[in-house]
Amino acid sequence: MTTEVQSPEVIRPVPQVLDSREAALVAARELSTGIAQRTAATEELRSVPEASIAEIMDSGLFGVVTPRRWGGSELGFGAMLEVQAELASACTSTGWVYGVLAGHTWLAALFPEKAQEEVFENPRSLIASLIRLGGKAPQRVEGGFRWQGGTGKFCSGIDHSNWVLVGGQVAEDDGSAEAWYFLIPSTDIKIIDDWHAVGLKGTGSKSMLVEDAFIPAHRAVRFSDLGAGKAPGAVLYDAGHYSLPYDTVWPLSLAGAPLGAAVGALNAFVKATTARVAALPADVQAANATAFARIAQAGAQIDASRALLLRDAAAADDALPGTTFTRLERAARSRNLAFAVQQCREAVNTLYQASGGSGVYLTSDMQRWWRDVNAASQHVAFTWDLAAVAFGRAATGLEAMGGPGAAKPGPGAAAAGK
Repeated sequence: MTTEVQSPEVIRPVPQVLDSREAALVAARELSTGIAQRTAATEELRSVPEASIAEIMDSGLFGVVTPRRWGGSELGFGAMLEVQAELASACTSTGWVYGVLAGHTWLAALFPEKAQEEVFENPRSLIASLIRLGGKAPQRVEGGFRWQGGTGKFCSGIDHSNWVLVGGQVAEDDGSAEAWYFLIPSTDIKIIDDWHAVGLKGTGSKSMLVEDAFIPAHRAVRFSDLGAGKAPGAVLYDAGHYSLPYDTVWPLSLAGAPLGAAVGALNAFVKATTARVAALPADVQAANATAFARIAQAGAQIDASRALLLRDAAAADDALPGTTFTRLERAARSRNLAFAVQQCREAVNTLYQASGGSGVYLTSDMQRWWRDVNAASQHVAFTWDLAAVAFGRAATGLEAMGGPGAAKPGPGAAAAGK
């Protein structure tokens, strides 16, 4: 029997705790049919339907990387990547939002213990994120920070979140500025409903405004500490991945969405090709050999991408305390992430090219997979040009910057917005 938690408005079940990766995948497959049936509604709403969010929550899937200390399953990023791909193969927008919200529970666990207590006291907490806000900067005040007028775009899943992770530059007494990451209740956030996009239409990746928020000191972490694997919350856990540089781990929680989109596109293309070609005479079927070759190529690209992503996820999940990555290893992880996602994009694009004129209709499944995988692949963490150049510089031992006066990337660039 499931324990219940009481709120003033409604009684909702405490999410299940999943005991294995296999159990998580079974749960994801059981939800996929209903999620697929809501795809049109998801795009129309420009947000994942509450029914889908509730089902994912009740199943325990949002807790795949949540620490056991706070009622999660703590199954690791390999499990989450596979779950996300399964959900995204039914609806890419739902899979994307799942990865964003589930992955942020790991990020929240890097904050001081008091902040974690505040977030996880509600077992159904969901956390959105916007890693760099523009507008006015947060200011130091007694007991913490005050932020008035911070703005930013691409806050996926904000409709469903009761917390938001936001990044901003804080001015220091010496005139310098340092990047910090803050945990802010969603009640202190104003949502700006401007998400009208060509792909990932249902992610609700709206803009947001921090009008006036006080942020206690325990809800703030330096990006430099996150990047060095020295986040204050890491000392609470034995698993080594809590002390890895966050930008070598967290982007894995997004990669399952384009992977799942590619799987969905391949399944749709195989189904359509089978129906179209099966009724043709043998000699005409032979003329469709290029379609069969595209199926083989796309399938190989998807399988290779999955293997590469899962290998890097395993390296994080299996990391021992004190594990570090060299500059080259970090660059290779970013390269692998971008390469795998761009391979999924290429696989879908080549299938869409062979879909014929019917692929332009909004009633066609192929056009949705095509839109979604191209939108997902635009995320900065998946940008091949950036990742490839960074890896080349690391491999040759050259400095990452282009020379005196070259612009430096902002902290957490690998995990920034789309």
